[in-house]
Amino acid sequence: MARFLSRLALSVAIVAGLAAAAAPFKDTLSLAKYLAQLKPAKADLRTSYGPAKSQYADLYLPKDAREAVPVVILVHGGCWNVEVPAETLASNAADLTRAGVAVWNIEYRRIGEPGGGYPGMYEDVGSAFDMLRSVAGAHRLDLTRVTVVGHSSGAHLGMWGAARHKLPAGHALRGADPLPVRSVLSVGGAPDIEHAAELLPIACPGVVTINQVVGAKTPDRAKPFADTSANQMFPLGIRTRSIMGEYDDVLPPYLGLWWQRLASRKGDDVDTHVIKGAGHFDLVATSEPEWQEVRALILAEAKR
Repeated sequence: MARFLSRLALSVAIVAGLAAAAAPFKDTLSLAKYLAQLKPAKADLRTSYGPAKSQYADLYLPKDAREAVPVVILVHGGCWNVEVPAETLASNAADLTRAGVAVWNIEYRRIGEPGGGYPGMYEDVGSAFDMLRSVAGAHRLDLTRVTVVGHSSGAHLGMWGAARHKLPAGHALRGADPLPVRSVLSVGGAPDIEHAAELLPIACPGVVTINQVVGAKTPDRAKPFADTSANQMFPLGIRTRSIMGEYDDVLPPYLGLWWQRLASRKGDDVDTHVIKGAGHFDLVATSEPEWQEVRALILAEAKR
């Protein structure tokens, strides 16, 4: 398996190089350009679920809603690392509410801050998901229609958060009563972190190690991916979708197809949508036309 994954990593590097060379028709956004186009969008409500400064979630509400509205849980990316600004998906949240859905944009302790990484990061994602119940009644949220959307490393955490109900009862990361999730959209992500682990030096060069993300192997914890990667929890019983950029040189589109192959073999409802001309950050940059395509896919899933 290790040799296979090494060959896979090499293939990804080649594909990324070819994609970059083949992309003169689309000037895909770099991280710096993506961060430069971010616009602040104030939430309607901020709710803390713990004492740390990163333990909160922001609620964005549609205007003039006359009935209970579906909810999109947003999980931002950034290589699981604290260096990327926390509210990178705030403008996306505000944009989605204009179409009549509520958005729960979560924050969590990341690598580089106290309690970040394993296990605190996972505890936070689960707690943030479950905290949605505390605001649902007052704001007429339809918790039978919860869709999780994660970008980049946030797709791994979003898929994990939706799948954690498959962990054994009593597991420290499971939570007593995991929030039911109807569907998950992985946007430019690697929901199967186990099989993407060897790509970390390409996706997040010099930023994090896989041990920081999933915890180290120890005599008491022989399989670190068992409680950190959703691929270990099949079948999820959740509808999952991968949205990938054709020219994504951070997490190439084959990762969505890999997830589709694994999940479909276990009987889950899954597919992959590749957006032509899109790079990694074009998918979530509200200044780019590709976001409009992603937005339409999110709304179609959330409102169905």
